[in-house]
Amino acid sequence: MIVGLGVDLVDISRFSKFLEVPNFKQRIFPLNERTLSPLHLAGRFAAREALFKALDDQTVFKYKDLEVVNEVNGKPKFKFFNELARYCEDKIVYLSISHTSEYAMAVVAIES
Repeated sequence: MIVGLGVDLVDISRFSKFLEVPNFKQRIFPLNERTLSPLHLAGRFAAREALFKALDDQTVFKYKDLEVVNEVNGKPKFKFFNELARYCEDKIVYLSISHTSEYAMAVVAIES
């Protein structure tokens, strides 16, 4: 049964300005993601925002408690840590990210 659904759309040029703010990347992204291009970071940021919207208990969400990784075939998925990992351990979390040169979008569905 689907228990949560979230969607987020990011304007890449607007998001790129946030990347210039001191410590923004460090607050939002783990070390492995910080070297990615603004296009890919925008997609990963949209994924985080979509996850936040899909959660029925948003108090468990912390930016640092997740990472977006790619499976061998390139498909993105979340890797969770700490309280967020405990919350999601009995759920299936689906993630899809797409982007153009102007926008990045992510959709998250949570199944229980």
